[in-house]
Amino acid sequence: MTARRRGGVPPIVTVLITISAVVAAAIVAYFLFSTTSSATKTPMLEVTSAYALCSGTGTTTSCYVYITLRNVGTSDVTLNQAQLDVPGVASSILCGTGSVPAGGSINIRCPSSGTTGNVPDGASAALLLTVTPAGSTSTQSLSISFKIARP
Repeated sequence: MTARRRGGVPPIVTVLITISAVVAAAIVAYFLFSTTSSATKTPMLEVTSAYALCSGTGTTTSCYVYITLRNVGTSDVTLNQAQLDVPGVASSILCGTGSVPAGGSINIRCPSSGTTGNVPDGASAALLLTVTPAGSTSTQSLSISFKIARP
């Protein structure tokens, strides 16, 4: 009499399970790498200083607002448009534009030409930006709120 073997796994099934596990691990690793990579390669802008220099005589005062933007992200960014809104003083003031490298900063002047009204010390302001991140063709809009110092 010959003994019958029961419960043995054919070698092909073991090979298929091993290949499936390796492929699944590779897909998960690629997903984790690509999402982390794209999430960390983004520009992040912050206002590091904002001050108004004003001049004038009597009741006529005109001011320029100087803003320093710093890119604390890991990707370069191009400022396509910058508008300054100072409630109670002026709105939609066009400012200078330019490129901000990763880890770098840019100084912009508002308005880029002409002057604005009297900006009081500690005035709240919002900078409305239209930007294009490096390597992208689409523009993004963002708003940064801050207070303006008047030395």
